[in-house]
Amino acid sequence: MAILSMTGFGKSESMYQGASCVIEVRSVNNRFLDISCKLPKNLAYLENSFKNQIKDKLVRGSVIFSVTLGAGTGGNIPVSYNEAAIAKFVDITRTMQKKFGITGEIKLEHVLALPEVLQFTDADADSDALEKHLAAELDKALDQVNEMRAKEGANLARDLEGRVNHLNNVLDKIEVLDPQRIEVWKDKFKERINVLLKDSEIDDVRLLQEACIMADKLDIHEEITRFRSHNKLFLNALKEGGAQGKNLGFILQEMGREANTLGTKCQSADIAALAIELKNEVECIREQSLNIA
Repeated sequence: MAILSMTGFGKSESMYQGASCVIEVRSVNNRFLDISCKLPKNLAYLENSFKNQIKDKLVRGSVIFSVTLGAGTGGNIPVSYNEAAIAKFVDITRTMQKKFGITGEIKLEHVLALPEVLQFTDADADSDALEKHLAAELDKALDQVNEMRAKEGANLARDLEGRVNHLNNVLDKIEVLDPQRIEVWKDKFKERINVLLKDSEIDDVRLLQEACIMADKLDIHEEITRFRSHNKLFLNALKEGGAQGKNLGFILQEMGREANTLGTKCQSADIAALAIELKNEVECIREQSLNIA
């Protein structure tokens, strides 16, 4: 299974008993699954059912779901119109024309633009059949959403894999510089002690012990090892695929922590620069991973 992006779009267009039916599903980034439904008034009772259907196929993201129904023609038509609303609209429009001297015709498109002017009938048989039809069409739209999310997720995964491999390359450079760093630090430590104690006798054994203690505090081997382990976990999660967004977020927190510790402990300008490079790359990965479901 591929990594899934949270960005997707799906659209289903169909006919039901002579009436056009358009379903659209849009999905963008969100930490959680937030579903917003835009339904005709007479279909409001189906909102929870639609939301549950969406939850079965989408894990995270801000989702906008809409249903647009057109007028039917002939036979058992499940569509009626709001006669009172249309009459009121025409009456108000003509009153405004007379009062303010406004000219122009009232056209069908003006009437159809009114909210809820077209209404589906409440016949039980029609309602049940319509609900099944809409559920099937919603599934088609959701499949399109997931197809788009999978394609974008695959592109994200390739980019992230390259960035994590770059992190490992930077760690390689740090490991090459690390032994030199310790030797330089030991020489500076001994030089500083000589300056402070001047002509006093120095216990080389004690000096070596103190140097080893300080060197242990400055040791970054464990941080490098843990960093590589986090990188491996991250790459494994990408290969496993699916909804890995939260898991990747937790791993990135640990990667950022190790990068900060490396920068603090290294006491080397060259390694500090590489630690900054690590932190910048981790931040780029974090921003990219925010779009993973």
